[in-house]
Amino acid sequence: MKSARLFAGWLCIVLGFAVMVLISFGVFDPIAPADTTHSIVPVLVGMLPSVSFGIALFAIGVWLISSRKR
Repeated sequence: MKSARLFAGWLCIVLGFAVMVLISFGVFDPIAPADTTHSIVPVLVGMLPSVSFGIALFAIGVWLISSRKR
């Protein structure tokens, strides 16, 4: 059980990094109105769900690794 938990933790960390890399390459386009020339806030709000998903995956991976049963 301990090795499965470690494997799942490392897998979540790698997937979290992969999501962040895909976001930086523009694979996940933000959901924003077409007229965003005056402010970047709508673009940032549009990217919030995908960024939150990547951070949550990373956090779950760290939690799985750090809270091993002894």
